[in-house]
Amino acid sequence: MKRITGLRRWPITALAAACLTALLLTGLIAAPSALAATEPRLALVIVNGAYESFDKLGSTYSDGERIATALSATGFADASGSGPVQVRRDLSRAAMQQAIADFRSRLAAAGPTAFGTLYFSGHGAALGSYGDVMLLPVDAGRDLGPENAMLTRAALTHNLMGSGARTVLIVLDMCRNVLPAPPPSLTETIAAETGTDAGAVSELAGSKGLRRMVRASAAAIRPDQGYLVAYSTSADQVAFDDGIFSKVFAEEIRRPQQNIADALKRVSDRVALAPGRNFQKPTFDYGLQGAPPCFISCDRAASDRFYDCANCPWMRAIPAGLTPFGSPPSEPGRGGDEPVQAQVRIDRPFAIGVYEVTIAEWNACVRDNACAKLGNWSKENPNPLIPASDISYEDAQAFLAWLSVKSGRAYRLPSEQEWEYASRAGSPSAFPWGDDISPSMANYDHTARYHGSETAPYRGYPEAVNSYPANAFGLNQMQGNMWEWTSGCTDASCRARIIRGGSFESAPGALRSANRFTVSPGKRRQDTGLRVVRDLEPDEIVGSS
Repeated sequence: MKRITGLRRWPITALAAACLTALLLTGLIAAPSALAATEPRLALVIVNGAYESFDKLGSTYSDGERIATALSATGFADASGSGPVQVRRDLSRAAMQQAIADFRSRLAAAGPTAFGTLYFSGHGAALGSYGDVMLLPVDAGRDLGPENAMLTRAALTHNLMGSGARTVLIVLDMCRNVLPAPPPSLTETIAAETGTDAGAVSELAGSKGLRRMVRASAAAIRPDQGYLVAYSTSADQVAFDDGIFSKVFAEEIRRPQQNIADALKRVSDRVALAPGRNFQKPTFDYGLQGAPPCFISCDRAASDRFYDCANCPWMRAIPAGLTPFGSPPSEPGRGGDEPVQAQVRIDRPFAIGVYEVTIAEWNACVRDNACAKLGNWSKENPNPLIPASDISYEDAQAFLAWLSVKSGRAYRLPSEQEWEYASRAGSPSAFPWGDDISPSMANYDHTARYHGSETAPYRGYPEAVNSYPANAFGLNQMQGNMWEWTSGCTDASCRARIIRGGSFESAPGALRSANRFTVSPGKRRQDTGLRVVRDLEPDEIVGSS
């Protein structure tokens, strides 16, 4: 898979091969419940291995076949316009440029609803001063000139978007020979070909994250277009010749009930938790406007959530409003530290995690040496959606600081008022769904009763963060599974902090929305995790309040 030989490492330095995969997604806002196969679909798959001036690649051919088969299975026809998707092997620069030009023409002929995918597997060059990447044909030399400008990611995106296709997905599965700076003539040519000022060429390489809304991009030809850029490993890491990324990506292409953003998040998490001695964490750059399209079918519930980076949790915007806060004196199980229920106003919309932070997301922070490697439940259950656990308040702050750097957004813990507002989702009852609880509603100690509730055998472990139905705000497991840290304190000096929501070990009464539990900031518990919050920027608040 675009690796030179074996399982060797190549540090990302000038002219040293570092293997990364990029996916750029551009397109219209699609109806999230629509079946993805209703539009014309075309795919161009190019794999280069027999290089003249670079190490020859062997695994790249099987990567291409794997992706071509998956695309064919999800309704894509070959770039020629008919038949299963074919793999084009070992193309020269002229042949690559001609194949791409023909692909654009076919997309234009398919009409404004077309969905086109370009997959390239082979060597690539990273233009280090501004982050764009260049696809290398088999006859490429080690000196890059203006004649190669149309094979950069920025130029390809601009070119294929010009076809008028509704959605264009570009997949660059390749090594990058990192250059200290692009030749000035190459920068100028890219700027001319893409209609962009030379000083703004960096914008074409993208910004950060899969956003609910993205500011206008220099590469867009319509205001409803955007990009999704993903890499098969993080910028400071390397990929390995085990084929894991293309294998997992091909599997996720075939998975129904998820949009492309869901698919890539799952790819990232699965690759990061794959067994073996070589750690690899796919990551993304740039953004996409509106609801991403789907390979098979879409999950309506996923239509309005977003993430700011590959390692960032899924987020959902919560509107400003009034919420019941506290508990009525008559509520069974009411604690003495709970305020008497009254209406509290949340003045500004905010974004909160759809799920508790997962072990895959926490491990990305561990990989960067920003978080402690803690005890977790992944050995018992290797599902990447298992929540992170054993997290103290201080550990949570380290994760939030790292996440803020990664995303470029200021992440924090929810206040107690925000947490209870998000938990209740407008409900004044003991639980978001009413005043009763049963084992089918949340993960807690099912052997215990609340107000005569049903019981079930004890489980004693956390479940995947999406295991139980979401509340009215579309948030999963605000009740049970893991206690969640808030920014709340017990006194002015904050010698103790407040966690909320109960856990898989808790009696059902602890899951009441008003319940508060006091923990020392340095205390690690096997049933305590976190859920993150960030403030919304002004242009994200539209429709959220």
